[in-house]
This record gives sequence, C-alpha cells and structure tokens, in this order.
Amino acid sequence: MKRARFSLFTIVALLLSCNRPEKVTEQNASVQEVALDAAKQTDQAFVATSNPPSAEGPNVSAIVPAEKKIIRSGQVALESKNIRSSKSDLDKQLAKFGGYYEQEASTNSGAYLSYTLVARIPAQHFDAFLKAVENGKDQLTSLSIQGEDVSLTYFDTQSRLKSKRVYLVKYQQMVGQAKNVKELLEIQEQIRQLQEEIDSQEVVMRRLKDQIAFSTLRIELFEQEANLPMGTQTFWSQLSQAVHSGWELMKNFILGVIYVWPLWIVIGTSIFLWRRFLKARIRKAKTSRTDTPKG
Repeated sequence: MKRARFSLFTIVALLLSCNRPEKVTEQNASVQEVALDAAKQTDQAFVATSNPPSAEGPNVSAIVPAEKKIIRSGQVALESKNIRSSKSDLDKQLAKFGGYYEQEASTNSGAYLSYTLVARIPAQHFDAFLKAVENGKDQLTSLSIQGEDVSLTYFDTQSRLKSKRVYLVKYQQMVGQAKNVKELLEIQEQIRQLQEEIDSQEVVMRRLKDQIAFSTLRIELFEQEANLPMGTQTFWSQLSQAVHSGWELMKNFILGVIYVWPLWIVIGTSIFLWRRFLKARIRKAKTSRTDTPKG
C-alpha cells in the first residue's frame, strides 16, 4: 500500500513539474499581444461611449461634431491713387484686427510702385477686415474668397491621437511589469514607435489649428495708372510719362555713346587717314599734270 501511494505521489509530482514550464511560458507570452489586447479593450470602450450603435447604422454625428473646421483664404487687388498712404492704412487696419504680414514685398519700376502682401487675420475678424478694405478709399478691382472644410481630417487626426495616447499609457504601465530584458526592450520599442507617431500627428494638428484660427489673404496693391493700358490715361499722365520716357532714352543714348568710346577713336583715326590719303592722291595728280609737256 505504501509503495502504491509512493508511486502515485511520484507520478503526480512528475506531471506537475512537466506542466509548470508551460504555465510559465503562457504567462510570459508576447508583451505586445497583451498590451495590444488591453489597449484595444480601452479603445473599444472609448468608441462605444462616443459613438453608440443604432438601428440605422453608425452615428456619424458623434464622430464629426456639428462644429465645422473651415480654412478660409482669399486674394484681393486694390488700385490706389496714393500707394504709400494706402499701404499705411492697410498696416493700421491689420494691426486693429490682430493680424500680421506673413510675407511683404514691393516692386519699384521707377515710374510706379506696387506691393504684394500676404496677411494672416484671425478667423473671427476676417469678414470685418474684408469689409474695411472694401469700404476704404482704394478701388477694389478683384476679390476671391475660398473656404476649405477640414472637419473630417481634423477630428479623424484628433481621434487617432487619443487612441495612440491610450496605447502609450498602457505600454508605459507595463515597463515595471517586464520579467526579463527581452520583454523590456520590446516594450521600449513599442513606446518609441508610438511616440514618433504621436509627435508626427501633433504637428499635423498644430498646422490645422493655425490655418483654422488665422485666415490667409493675398493683397495686390498697385498705383492707379500702373494698371491702365496705353491710351486710357489722362493727357497729363501721358505727357508726364512721355517726358520721363524721353529722358530715359536720352540718358541711355549718352551712356551708350560713352561705352563705345574706343570705337569712336578707331573711326576718327580711320577718317583722318583716309582724308590724308585722298589729299595726297589729288596733289600727286595735279603735279603729274603740270609736269607733262604740251604736244
């Protein structure tokens, strides 16, 4: 009886010793699968609370709220009688509505001056700024306004960021639970990849928020006569332009003559030598006539 009990005890001990590594192996399963499973459960709970199912299908309005995210931009052309004064007025209006110049360039052709400006205006003041420009002393020659709805991109990126941050928290919590170096390295690699993805999408979100918060307006500001074709200007403006063009032509002619001064020396020397040669031939011909005896 004792031998039978001893044999039974030995068999049970052997079975337990054989099953124990399998249990340990199962407990030390892939860290990534465990973390993904936990994160998926959290993510599913988040989606379930924010987008509950209905008999008609998914609740799209829960994914994309009623608030629209619009990027507004436009182009405007202004014709001014006093361009420097107009530029100063634009500067004041832009400062009044909390805007700034992203780009500012000027072109001076000698006769006319023009500005190419790229202004950023707070979205809530964009319409008010446009109205102030339209009601200003300058003539509005063209106006074009565009609006781009980026709501889907905005809220999709926002949702992805929330989900990835949930994953990141789960992995960070598992760092202290790593049982060996291999598991720790796997966890750290997942944390690194998630952090890079989060940083990249945060850049996208910042860019979208900036474009939504500040509207962009390209302004072409030019003098009144600079945009008119020849023949439609007033007599005095044409006279002024003719005098200016004549002076420029004369100045260029004088400078051109001075630039080719070596050529004038060569031409003058050639003419002088040619005239001397002709005079010598004429003198020789006269001499030969007087020396010839008369028959």
